[in-house]
Amino acid sequence: MAIDPELYKLDRIDDAFHGQPPPHAFEWWYFDAIFDNGYSMVTSWHIGEMGTANPESQAVMFTIYDPDGKKTDARVEFPISAVFASTETCDVKMGDNHLHGEFPKWEIHFRSGDIGGDLSFENLTQGLRNPPDGVFYIGREPPMYIGWAIGQPRARVTGKLILAGKEIPVNGLGYHDHNWGNVPIKELYDHWYWGRLFLPNHTLLYSVGQTAESLGSRRICSLIVIKGEELLKWSSHIDAEPSDLVVDEMTGAKYPRKLVLKMDDRRIAGEVIHRLSKLIESGGPQAEKGHGYFRFLSDCEVKLDVDGEKVEVNTQVIHELMIP
Repeated sequence: MAIDPELYKLDRIDDAFHGQPPPHAFEWWYFDAIFDNGYSMVTSWHIGEMGTANPESQAVMFTIYDPDGKKTDARVEFPISAVFASTETCDVKMGDNHLHGEFPKWEIHFRSGDIGGDLSFENLTQGLRNPPDGVFYIGREPPMYIGWAIGQPRARVTGKLILAGKEIPVNGLGYHDHNWGNVPIKELYDHWYWGRLFLPNHTLLYSVGQTAESLGSRRICSLIVIKGEELLKWSSHIDAEPSDLVVDEMTGAKYPRKLVLKMDDRRIAGEVIHRLSKLIESGGPQAEKGHGYFRFLSDCEVKLDVDGEKVEVNTQVIHELMIP
C-alpha cells in the first residue's frame, strides 16, 4: 500500500530542543556535506553527552577533511549559561556559534581558533520523521526511547569553510538530522550501522542495528526511500551483512571492510555493496575497549529495483558504525 508523504513531513517543532528530563537526557543536531572541490565536513551540536548522558555537557564538534583526507577538528565545550536552545524551532546558540533554520533552509555559523564555517543547507527533498513525533520506543515499562527527525535527507550546501585561518568557498550536497532520548545510548543499543546514498533520482537512508542484550538483542532497522522530493517508502525490510572484519588499534572494536545491505520490500529490492576506501574516523570522546564510533568512506555498488525502476550505479558514500 502506498504511503502518504504528508504524514511523514517534518514540523518545525520536531527539530527544536526537546528538553528531556535529567539525569539521562541527550540530544544532538548533526550535519555533514561533501563538496565539489574535494573537501568535506561534519558537525554535531550536543546537549547532554552521548556516551554518558550528562545533562551538564554542551559541546560543538566541527570536523573538516581536505581532499587528501587529512582531518582537522575542534571540540568546544560550553557552560550551560552560554547555551540557548529554542523549544519551538531549530535555534541553538553556544557561545558565539549559531545553528538555526527550518524547512527549507538551515544555517551554521561556527568558529574555534583558525577553524570554522559559514554554511547554508537548502532542502532538495522533504524533511521527515516517523509519525506522529519521530519517537521510537525501545521499552515501555519504564519508557525508553530515542527520537529521530531528518530535517534534510538531501540538501544543497553552499558557503565557506575556514581552515588554518583561510576561507575556502564550497558547494556540494549534504544531510541533516536530529536525535534525542531519555536513556544512555549504550543502554539502548548493542550497535548500529547508518548511512545515506545520493542516487540520480533517489535518496536512500538506512539504519540497521540491534538493541542491547538487556533489551533482548532485538533487530531494529529503518530503510527510507525518497524519489525526487517526496517519500516513497519507509520500511524495516533491510539487513546488513558485514564481512572482512578488522580490529581497530585504538579501541579494539571490530569494523568491516565490506558491508552488504540486502533489501526485500515490495517497492524496493536488491543490494548495496560497500567496500571500504578509507577509515576517516575512529574512537570517540569516551571510547572504551571494544566500543567506538567509526566513520567510513566507501566505494558503493548499487543494484536495486525501486518501484519497478532499475537502479544500477557506482558511487562513493560516507557511512557509520556505532558500538556504544
